[in-house]
Amino acid sequence: MPDSILTLMERYQINEQDLWLALVILAIITAPLFLLLKPLRHWHQERQIRRALKRLGVKGMHNISLPDGLGSEVMIDNLLLAADAILVVDVKRFDGLIFGGSKTDIWTQVINKRSYKFPNPDQHLKIQVAAVRIIVPRVPVRGLHLFTHNARFPKGKPPSVLQLADIRKQPRRPRLNDIPRELLTAWEELGASLS
Repeated sequence: MPDSILTLMERYQINEQDLWLALVILAIITAPLFLLLKPLRHWHQERQIRRALKRLGVKGMHNISLPDGLGSEVMIDNLLLAADAILVVDVKRFDGLIFGGSKTDIWTQVINKRSYKFPNPDQHLKIQVAAVRIIVPRVPVRGLHLFTHNARFPKGKPPSVLQLADIRKQPRRPRLNDIPRELLTAWEELGASLS
C-alpha cells in the first residue's frame, strides 16, 4: 500500500480489514448505479422526445402505416396536428456530429473519430409526406426530423431538422381552438383511414 494510505489508516486508527470492507461496500453501492445509468439516460431522452412532440402538436398518432400510393405501405413514427399543418415527425436518436444537407445524397455521422454514412433521411420523409397528402390533399403537410440533443450539426442544420432545444424556444403549445376547421376535418379523415 502507498505510504499516504498507511499514514491515513494510522491517523484514523483504521485497520486493513476495515478498509477492505469499506471498499467492498462502496463497490456494492456504486455497481447498481453504474448499471442503471444507461437505462436512466434512455428513459430521460424518451421523456424529452414525448414532451417535444406534445409541444409541436395538439393531437398525435404514433407508429402508423399508410398506403404509399404505389401498392405498398409506409411506416410513420409520428403524425401531429399543428396549428398550421399536419406534421410528419421522424425521430432520429443520433449521437455525435452530423454532416448533411437537403441536396446531399449521403449524410455522415462522426463518433469518436469514426464516420458512418447513411442515406439522406429527407428522401424517406418525402415519401411519408406524400402518403399523408394522398389521404388529405387539401391541407398543408410538412415533414420534420427531430434529432435529440446528442447530435450536433457543425456545418448548420438542414431546414427539415429540428432538435429538442429548438422546440423549447417555441412560444407555446398550440391549442385546439388555434386549429382551422379544414385542418381538423383532414385530421379526422386521416384517423378514419387507419380504422
